[in-house]
Amino acid sequence: MNNLERTQMPENAAHPKTEIEPVKGSWRFRFRSAVQPSSLALGAAVLLGGLLLLVFGEDPVSAYSAMIKGSFGSRFAIGETLARAAPLALVGFGAAVALRAGLVSIGAQGQVMTGAIGALLTALLFEDAPSVIALPAAAIGGAVFGMAWVLLPALLKAYFRVNEILSTLLFTEFAFLLLKFLLNDPLKPPSAITPQSVKFPANASLGLIWGGTRFHYGVLAVPVACLIFTWWIRSTRGFEYDLFGENPSLARGLGISDKRVIVNSLLISGAAAGLVGWIQTAGLLNRVYVQIAAELGFFGLVVAFLGGARPLGVLAGAVLFGALQSGGLSMQSAEGIPASLSDIIQAMILLGFSVRYAPQIADVFGRIASRARPKGRTVS
Repeated sequence: MNNLERTQMPENAAHPKTEIEPVKGSWRFRFRSAVQPSSLALGAAVLLGGLLLLVFGEDPVSAYSAMIKGSFGSRFAIGETLARAAPLALVGFGAAVALRAGLVSIGAQGQVMTGAIGALLTALLFEDAPSVIALPAAAIGGAVFGMAWVLLPALLKAYFRVNEILSTLLFTEFAFLLLKFLLNDPLKPPSAITPQSVKFPANASLGLIWGGTRFHYGVLAVPVACLIFTWWIRSTRGFEYDLFGENPSLARGLGISDKRVIVNSLLISGAAAGLVGWIQTAGLLNRVYVQIAAELGFFGLVVAFLGGARPLGVLAGAVLFGALQSGGLSMQSAEGIPASLSDIIQAMILLGFSVRYAPQIADVFGRIASRARPKGRTVS
């Protein structure tokens, strides 16, 4: 059954369990076929990392053993890996929704910041409420603030063809400046020396699942989000968004609103990033700091790319990067090898992925650039 036939199915007909099959030669087909062997990039990165260790007189076997042990060798290690993987997975799921619709948002970094602000302000508003009200209210506040921060770029893209990569990147800088202002004056406690917010209210905080670890209840949002994302892919609305990302002209011809697809998919990605701001504040830090987003937004997008914008792929990529980060710290304490080695391995994975799949990635961005050109104008 081809795309046209499947899209013209009656609304009351049973929706097929399989998702849209990409047309051979399209950017989705080439990109999906490219990300499947991404383990090759991981293997090359590990090999090059081992060679670097040998050059500097270190034992690669001991170093990698310490890294693996620091990632999965104990309850504390597993908790640390999952706590680091959770925000990457949530950002990745949101970014994947946009990617499947043919959009690339790199503003998750700013949306995490504004989500943290929104979660804190909402929690302060419900400071005297019972936890059963305050906790979900803080989560909703984080998601809403994340959505609000991407709303203007989404509207600019939908109605004025403003490139979402540039606008979301610019709004990330705005978010950073706003966060610095708030943490240096309005939200800063009188006794604080460094920029930080007041303490997150206890009635809205996320407790620890395992004592003595950083494995908190916010991590449980990941399997829930994974199930929702899986359902989304198999839903009629998700099918329409996939079709728009695959063939915008066909989608428009079948009555699918490009403005609705663009705005909604970017709002979903913003909500996911805003939730990350909530779990980081309420589950780990108990305050908002300037560096609360760290590099979560950018690595979350990388995870979405590496995972092929598919649920289990995104989840596996998030766990991989979470393990590299937690294992790197353990390797430093156990073997005296700088934790920056794990950063080098992550960079090599990204480099290998970029080099191997540059044509596919360039095709994605080329599609976006072509949509941004004003209608009726040709490029010489």
